[in-house]
Amino acid sequence: MQLYAVTNGETEETKLINTILAIAPFVDHIILREKQKSRFEYSQFVQELINSGAPKEVLCVHTHVKIPFLTGVNQLHMPEYCTNIGEIKRLFPSLRVGRSVHSLEAAKYAENNGADYVMFGHIYQTDSKPGIKPRGLYQLEQIIHAITIPVIAIGGITGDRVSDFKDIGVTGVAVMSGIFSASCPKTAAMSLRKEVEKIEVSL
Repeated sequence: MQLYAVTNGETEETKLINTILAIAPFVDHIILREKQKSRFEYSQFVQELINSGAPKEVLCVHTHVKIPFLTGVNQLHMPEYCTNIGEIKRLFPSLRVGRSVHSLEAAKYAENNGADYVMFGHIYQTDSKPGIKPRGLYQLEQIIHAITIPVIAIGGITGDRVSDFKDIGVTGVAVMSGIFSASCPKTAAMSLRKEVEKIEVSL
């Protein structure tokens, strides 16, 4: 099972860079979800991350289609409203492209249009989605069984909930607040990695 970290757009940039460098050894992918940045600011941020030693293979650009090409990052994650994944894959066939989805229909659409994976949520109640009912494990399992591309779970996932995903076929779990809002993100990432590895050993 893979572990994704997703930035929350709330951390000061220097602190965020240091946090990413600290957690990178313990996660498989880091989605740079910094919606508040302009495309230029975002590009500069990604380049600064790389110059600071962040491994390109772990980084995943969010939304900005051309920035992977400009920076050498080989992963792109798109929001659900993106409907042109097929075109993106045609232009950049080696780029790994994922899409956020919130329904079975959206997951099927993403697969049919060339997405390499989907990220489904939110699974549990989370502060980032106040007042919105979580979609839960049942809907997650429906999607896993209905499509053939990898499915990543997101939303309210904590270390003690990782075991919930043991037998349902999920490819990975993604964590935002549990890492980037933690008092020590590195410790949080290390703890989550241990929980993920417990599942890998038991499979």
